[in-house]
Amino acid sequence: MVKFRGVLCLLAAFSSVSFAGVLGIEPYRDAQLVKSNSQAEQFVEIPLSKIRRAGSGWEPETVIRLKGDYFSSLYKINRNALLSDVYTHYRSQMLSNGRSILFECDSRSCGSSNAWANNFFGDYLLYGSDQSQFLLVVKNKQDTYQILYLNRRGAGDVMVRLDEVKSAEANDTEFEIVAQMDVQDIPRIRRFVSDLPAGQNVVGFVTSQKIGTLSAIESGDRLISMASAGLGDQLKDKVRFINLADLGRESLGVNRISFVYVRP
Repeated sequence: MVKFRGVLCLLAAFSSVSFAGVLGIEPYRDAQLVKSNSQAEQFVEIPLSKIRRAGSGWEPETVIRLKGDYFSSLYKINRNALLSDVYTHYRSQMLSNGRSILFECDSRSCGSSNAWANNFFGDYLLYGSDQSQFLLVVKNKQDTYQILYLNRRGAGDVMVRLDEVKSAEANDTEFEIVAQMDVQDIPRIRRFVSDLPAGQNVVGFVTSQKIGTLSAIESGDRLISMASAGLGDQLKDKVRFINLADLGRESLGVNRISFVYVRP
């Protein structure tokens, strides 16, 4: 799985101008390109919520996991730049051409900056104060996602991370996955379902695998029973569970639940 980590191949041939052309976004004035990365047909997680502690690690509470072509750039901007100006510069471009916001946060509402930098993006250069971070995730109608993360480092420089993922599975299904998570993480599932708008129900596709004498289907049934019981009487009626066992596509993962909105 790729979590926007720095293990991707460095494309030294890209200049800040040429890479901006790939993403369709012009860098902030005097921004210096630190590094650029690209990789084709990789599994990537798109963050859709603040980052939280999960077991012994950290991860966004809600993600979309997909396979696609991935591009990334990291810029450094001098310490005199205002964070709000930098964010507005990138945000206005990302919301052009019909792109819609999937998730947006700033300051402490994003969670731990250390966790975003080191656990999710895998780049310590992004680490700064929790109060000075911004995160924006957008998507266009062609299932191309863009993720912007920026923060001011302790030394004063502003670091800007801009990622783009072009889904390779855009035409593989008639439904759109709105969130994915560990099917055994009942607290997260409860929060997602309880935060649904009034009258909005979802389908939860559950994947599983063979465990000992239990078949993948039997394992899936057990996971669904656990999740349903964890939701309780007030919330379980908002979810229709479907057991995919081990027949789901690879991007759905194993022992995961993928939510899809039920159209009104």
